[in-house]
Amino acid sequence: MRRKNRKWAALAVVLYLGVMVAAYRWAVSQRIPEGNIFHKIEREGIKRLADEKAKAEADAPKPTGESRLNAAGPAYVAARYDRTHIVFMVATDTEARFSGSALTRTSGSPSAGGPVKLPASPRPTAPLAGLQELWEPDSQSLHFFPKIVQQTQPGEQWTLSVSPELTIPVAIDRVVVAPVGCSLGLGFLASVAPEQQAAFAAAHGEYFAVRHNAVASADPPVEPDVSSSGVSGKIGELPQWKASPAMAKQIEQDLNDRMKVEVAKMDARLMANAGTPGETAGQTLGDARPSTKEWLHADQGLIRGEGTLDYDIHAYRLTPDAVPRLFVRARWKLADTTVFLMTAWFRANTPNVQPPSATAQPLLLFVDSSWSTSLRQGTGGTLGDRLDFQTILNEFDADHDGWAELLIHSRDSRSHDAHSGDPASEGGASTAITLYLYTDIGLVAMKTPLRRDAQSPESCLGSADTTE
Repeated sequence: MRRKNRKWAALAVVLYLGVMVAAYRWAVSQRIPEGNIFHKIEREGIKRLADEKAKAEADAPKPTGESRLNAAGPAYVAARYDRTHIVFMVATDTEARFSGSALTRTSGSPSAGGPVKLPASPRPTAPLAGLQELWEPDSQSLHFFPKIVQQTQPGEQWTLSVSPELTIPVAIDRVVVAPVGCSLGLGFLASVAPEQQAAFAAAHGEYFAVRHNAVASADPPVEPDVSSSGVSGKIGELPQWKASPAMAKQIEQDLNDRMKVEVAKMDARLMANAGTPGETAGQTLGDARPSTKEWLHADQGLIRGEGTLDYDIHAYRLTPDAVPRLFVRARWKLADTTVFLMTAWFRANTPNVQPPSATAQPLLLFVDSSWSTSLRQGTGGTLGDRLDFQTILNEFDADHDGWAELLIHSRDSRSHDAHSGDPASEGGASTAITLYLYTDIGLVAMKTPLRRDAQSPESCLGSADTTE
């Protein structure tokens, strides 16, 4: 730059800085209700961010019963042990019952080392869980246990759902080992708080749900609408509820119609699998189980309406609308032989008024015919001899949203030990107690069911010898 131009450049810079300083002073001197203009810009930016966050939260999915239950962590099936204790398993497949490991070598004496058998409850309860024979493992086995067992300390507080109206704290007493068929389960014996023991002893249920963390409540908690249903607002079974003749006739018609649909789907799978190695897997020479051809013939009889239907109905209040939901267990027989099993859920649709309304029309919601598939696979055993292949053991509403959680016992259909003398083995060697969230489109299974392979100890020992 030439020397004669430098003064003009310097003058321009000075003028520019002067204008900027003047503008700044003018802006600061502007007095508006919210303060100066810079404060206003800052506050508008903060407000815009807050509005965007609020909009994002409004657009986000609202918490549901399933999400609230899942957020609380796994729920375990607990069984009443006595008037002041519960027992629950957190792992049911740790190792074989007669494996010969340090965990299974029983001495019966604390001084000799090894597991020590706990005194049995004087009045055994909760037989379907099979958790009355408990052993306390020695401390040297701790490092073999799952992480949840290692990290849970005596005295730790857990939350027990006893009924829809009662949730109480329980404290961990000790780690226990329990035979669950041919394997061993690991879990805990827990005690009910002294101030809750009377209420726990008076509760009618024997099977419960226990969690390490409490379930968040719906905000606001949902109160059932009983204005149109005419039934009790409490979640639970409605033992006095009776179906009118018209409703019973409609239920029978719906069951038969849906059975035919399910049979057609099963027959399609049978025909698709006919002749494959999987069809005859496990069969031996002279096996008396019906063949695919025989099942197809029997199913044609069902479709023609030749089967004899037997069913029972249990009504429950499970939803915020308080309209009864009907749990139906149905069985069809041909020549006095069980050939089809199904559970179905109905919405009653009309209040149970007297005299019964001739216009009562139940609505079929969903069905489960999985037991019938097992029958066609030839592994049914005595499944279906009675209408107890699935049973509701207890009801809860841990998040107070008006939708119930159901604790359900289901019999599996694998081969069974007819001489075990175990009530759980009648109708299937394997059973499961599972916590479900009820919805009108199906049962949503929560995690960690209590599975039990209800075989006799003798059969387990024989299997272990054969394996060795």
